Amino acid sequence: MTPQAFRQLMRLHPAAVNIIATGHAPHRTGMTVSAFMSLGVEPPTVVCAINRSAFTYAHMADNQVFSVNTLSVAHIELAKRFAGQAQVFGDERFEAPQWANFDSGSPCLRSAVMSLECRLIRQIQESTHCLMIGEVISGRYDDMAQPLLYRDGQWVTTSDDLLMVPIER
Repeated sequence: MTPQAFRQLMRLHPAAVNIIATGHAPHRTGMTVSAFMSLGVEPPTVVCAINRSAFTYAHMADNQVFSVNTLSVAHIELAKRFAGQAQVFGDERFEAPQWANFDSGSPCLRSAVMSLECRLIRQIQESTHCLMIGEVISGRYDDMAQPLLYRDGQWVTTSDDLLMVPIER
């Protein structure tokens, strides 16, 4: 399969939009990612794929702690900002009072669908990316927030109708 064909196929995969963030003010950094998932529950672990050429990658490795902030439909402009589409960089991306800090110092988006505080426990390099595996230290959530998804270049969200369909067992 060609890289172009693979890229087009993966664009059709809907994924939650997250901001991965690390560092203490005034040296915070972060980026918008969709390559994030839970890995295990004993201990609670997550994994995100970060391009090794990304500015945030080296800072995550240095800091050894990071946060995952799942965005809501109200955060489209924030997603663009952390994706580099607003020409705002580094600590300037973190506007108060939207952001707080976890005990580790990692940035926490107050209005996120969920935010996780993670300790980096392993890195696995593959191709252009690195899988950053984090043990979840703590978390918070807003069960009323509608998650922001990205599919085929479009911002989408879940539908309450979908939540009403029972899962067959």
